[in-house]
Amino acid sequence: MSVYLSVAPPDGFGKWGDAEWEQWLKDHPWEAAERVCSRGDWAIFLYQLRLHAPKGKAAIEPVLEQLVNERPLTRQQAEDLRQALDVARDELGKKPADAMKSGQGDFASPEDIEAMITAARSRLGKEPTLGDVWAEVFEQVQKVLDHALEQKRGVYFGNV
Repeated sequence: MSVYLSVAPPDGFGKWGDAEWEQWLKDHPWEAAERVCSRGDWAIFLYQLRLHAPKGKAAIEPVLEQLVNERPLTRQQAEDLRQALDVARDELGKKPADAMKSGQGDFASPEDIEAMITAARSRLGKEPTLGDVWAEVFEQVQKVLDHALEQKRGVYFGNV
């Protein structure tokens, strides 16, 4: 299974009735959802942010439960997340990818971690940083967040 992220209807859409939904969908076709990564990788990604990016962790904490449980984010939360991910990406870009091997616990197997690092190494042709390992996830999330914020809307998780 994968994690998908899409631009959400305006804040408060969770309380809409059928008539409001019908009008919205008539006027605004649903945004295509972007595949971010597998659910397993999403959990590892969030764990790695919390473990290796202390400033990013502090900024992501207010929406962590929603990210873990794939719940919608309001426009303000999406903007805060974009800023938090920028901070986290900068922090992870300063640490070697091998840092993933420590403190992983039961979150991922050593083989999975090694495969992620090897894939980044092959893609780059050099020793990757933690930021390099997660570059594709950062880019996919950033793309959806940027699009949502251009429209002054939040984001929605799901395969829609």
